Amino acid sequence: MFLKTSREGYLSAWVFVILVFFFCVKVEAEPQVRLDMEKATQKKVSLAITDFVFKGGGSDARGMGKEAKNILEKDLRLSELFSPLRKPVFEELERMEQSGSEVDYRSWRQVGAQWVIKTEYEMISKGRRQVFTFRLYDAVNKRFMLGKRYKASPQLLRKVVHRFADEVVSQLTGKRGIAETQVTFLAQEGGGKEVYLIDFDGYNLRKLTRDNTVNLSPAWSPDGKWIVYTSYAANNHDLVMIDTAGEKRQTLNRLPGLNAAPAWSPDMQKIALVLSRDQNSEIYLLKKNRQLHRLTRHFNIDTSPTWSPDGKKIAFTSDRSGTGAPQIYIMDAEKGDNGKVTRISFGSSYNDNPSWSPNGDKIAYTSRVGKKFQISVYDFNTHKSQVVTKGVGSAEQPSWSPDGRFIVYRKRVNGVFNIFIKRFGGDRVRQLTFSGKSNSPSWSPYFKY
Repeated sequence: MFLKTSREGYLSAWVFVILVFFFCVKVEAEPQVRLDMEKATQKKVSLAITDFVFKGGGSDARGMGKEAKNILEKDLRLSELFSPLRKPVFEELERMEQSGSEVDYRSWRQVGAQWVIKTEYEMISKGRRQVFTFRLYDAVNKRFMLGKRYKASPQLLRKVVHRFADEVVSQLTGKRGIAETQVTFLAQEGGGKEVYLIDFDGYNLRKLTRDNTVNLSPAWSPDGKWIVYTSYAANNHDLVMIDTAGEKRQTLNRLPGLNAAPAWSPDMQKIALVLSRDQNSEIYLLKKNRQLHRLTRHFNIDTSPTWSPDGKKIAFTSDRSGTGAPQIYIMDAEKGDNGKVTRISFGSSYNDNPSWSPNGDKIAYTSRVGKKFQISVYDFNTHKSQVVTKGVGSAEQPSWSPDGRFIVYRKRVNGVFNIFIKRFGGDRVRQLTFSGKSNSPSWSPYFKY
């Protein structure tokens, strides 16, 4: 890390979280319903989610159970892996099973459910804490798959439900879900741009900076605790990092001129960035000891670095092709221009903003298509690129979700800028922000817990 902080200081942001105990029953065989996340199309798993059974007497006066069910259903629907059944389809069956622990697998299959989630919760500590219990069943293979119990404050209802939704996705795919992840982006306010955070599902929007100036290019640290960005608060384009609680910040680099387009290395020992200290935009490495290592030495502009997941290579934008148009290149993360530099973008007069996928097999980037911009994806297996966005407006500035299934990007329509999400290989597009002044999205890594 570039800034030392105590573990207690970090955990203070989660002072209300208490995950007291988990229970999980392991099954000997792997689930027979297991999806390959790399395939472009998949048949969704039909899923029934029961109403939360309120334990301990009384009623759900706060509506917490209803809210939790709605969050869970939305999380699983947004994963594009599940098709939650409508309540009328299984209402009678649900009512029959509420009083007992038995699961009538045959009846659940008859109403169309492949998987079933049963839920309950209770209030404790005079309402200051709540206990949520989730049980996941495979109706096709007639077995209990997973059980989780969480204890938390009411303020953290969404976080608890997101966490279980990610567990359900993991049971299906073998890879953790992304319901608990966040997106950082810039929003224009007056003459400046501030850094914001928003949850994957579009909730919990919050302002992270109040610099009253122009900020640029926010990017996550690999551990999800920090965001590094460029700020003009000190009348220079300085490199700054801030913790996700908005409480700690530090200037990392303050050389005259541009200190921009930061990208943290996977091991968090270096930050790739663009400096204009030599009267030209070049890519450098800022090491943990604050030493600089220059990677590019070309008279044309080099910018927008992005790391391969193994930390061995860096993709970047450069107009070094001699055509006067930016293209996407790959270089060795230590040798830079002294090693082999390979161009991967062709067929367009303008390509920029590369983003390396978490799986390492793809790079998404902005590409000019006709008179507007779209998101293209280069596949290392086929050595070909394909345009993955379409429709009205220009799509720019892509960033991958940590599971490599989704891309978040800025879409510009009639001069209005908002953030959108699209699954790679899918057709559905979901709008994440609605201010009309949002840009430069960056998807968080998985948060550790």
